[in-house]
Amino acid sequence: MSEKKPVAPEAAAASEAAAAEPKKKGAKTAARRGRPPLSPEVYVEFGANQYNITDVVERAKADYRATHKVGVQSCKVYVKPEENAVYYVINKVSGKLDL
Repeated sequence: MSEKKPVAPEAAAASEAAAAEPKKKGAKTAARRGRPPLSPEVYVEFGANQYNITDVVERAKADYRATHKVGVQSCKVYVKPEENAVYYVINKVSGKLDL
């Protein structure tokens, strides 16, 4: 016959504590699985013209970076297709682009 060995109290307590705690999934593991987050394409159509908003935002950031060395902390873009213009405010600095 085989003898049963007594379990040390410290080992029993450690296994019970590990079983009681729910497993936590890190944000990194969740981000690695599945599809990347959705990045919608947004367009503005006015008359016979169509404008890709992602391109307009990148043009506004490039225009800001051409004159300023500070990175972009905040960015607001206003599209006014009736004026054929884009107004932007980046880091409290305003500017205007033609569409």
